[in-house]
Amino acid sequence: MISHRIYALIASAGAGAALFGASTALSPAAQAAAIDRYAVIAYSPVTGWTGWANNASTMEEATHKALGNCQQHGAGCTVASWARNSCVALALGGGRWGADWGSTATAAQSAALARVSSGRIVEVHCTG
Repeated sequence: MISHRIYALIASAGAGAALFGASTALSPAAQAAAIDRYAVIAYSPVTGWTGWANNASTMEEATHKALGNCQQHGAGCTVASWARNSCVALALGGGRWGADWGSTATAAQSAALARVSSGRIVEVHCTG
């Protein structure tokens, strides 16, 4: 009786592995869509300039590009917000700034606006 249970367990584990293996086989288009992409907004409160990157393949690449684009216009640039496979937004208002991310452009904008009173969106960027 015990050996029957072991064989049944092995058989069901094998079937589960076969099912799992089949479900993870993705087409080349689906694999490309599953690759992580990054978006970054950099901002300088000193100069008021922004820099951004979207669809970068690494966080480091996105950060380097966004900061580089911002620093072309002066000092004080910092990463305001970043996102993986989603959106980032930057809001300015009342002498303050706020940035955040969201799964959609609207969600990112709402999150950024929640960080500043009487703000307005000045940048929004999404991956994809």
